Amino acid sequence: MQDSIRYRDLVRYRAMESLCRQRAVFHPLDSWQLLAEAEMWHHKALAAMSSGALARGGAAPTATIAQAVSRASDTTRWS
Repeated sequence: MQDSIRYRDLVRYRAMESLCRQRAVFHPLDSWQLLAEAEMWHHKALAAMSSGALARGGAAPTATIAQAVSRASDTTRWS
């Protein structure tokens, strides 16, 4: 249960990072702020991944993380 919450948070952090980067492209006057926010989300995702690895006492299961990210991106795409 805890792992699924951690993966959901990780997917959300990555999605927010991506959204900020995309918005920076379309809003050049605000790009500095949006890129800074994207960097913040990136660091949150890294922290979430490293805390998961420390909780298990080993490396984070990258295959499981990749699957979670893939599932989330499949469900959030525009139809």
